[in-house]
Amino acid sequence: MCSPARLGLDGQPLSGFDTRLSPDKTRTTAKVGAPQSTQQTANAVVVNHWGAPITNVTLRHRYSNNPEYQQQDNWASLAENATSSSFQVIFWTGAIGHDYWWIQFEDANGKIWQNKQNFYCTLSSPDAGNTLYFFVNGSAEELQCQFVSTQCDVSLYES
Repeated sequence: MCSPARLGLDGQPLSGFDTRLSPDKTRTTAKVGAPQSTQQTANAVVVNHWGAPITNVTLRHRYSNNPEYQQQDNWASLAENATSSSFQVIFWTGAIGHDYWWIQFEDANGKIWQNKQNFYCTLSSPDAGNTLYFFVNGSAEELQCQFVSTQCDVSLYES
């Protein structure tokens, strides 16, 4: 819960603060008392270390898990050890939000794999303008995220 000092006169969080019930859709400069938020971009790629080709690959990014702040890309197939083309993701620094990531793909046996919907690995200023790597690791059945600022991983499961 937000402290009373971080709430506006209407009792709602000041602009720039993330709530899952009522996400801040402005993402412009914050109101008095809230941090400044700055829009940044980076490029995301998927690297296939599954152990075989994968198909129907989708990688999705959402800021604050809000569909209005979503970017995603799809690839028909990725050979073993191949790196996908990149796509641009938009994120904000100086605000209290997270970057949520979701991947789905089909393996050579026709099984569909994905990670949980609420997985986040948060970007920060050093990530701006850089490449974000998402390794699909078949031996560990994990998605491994490697950014300039941090590394995260999440289990993959059959859907």
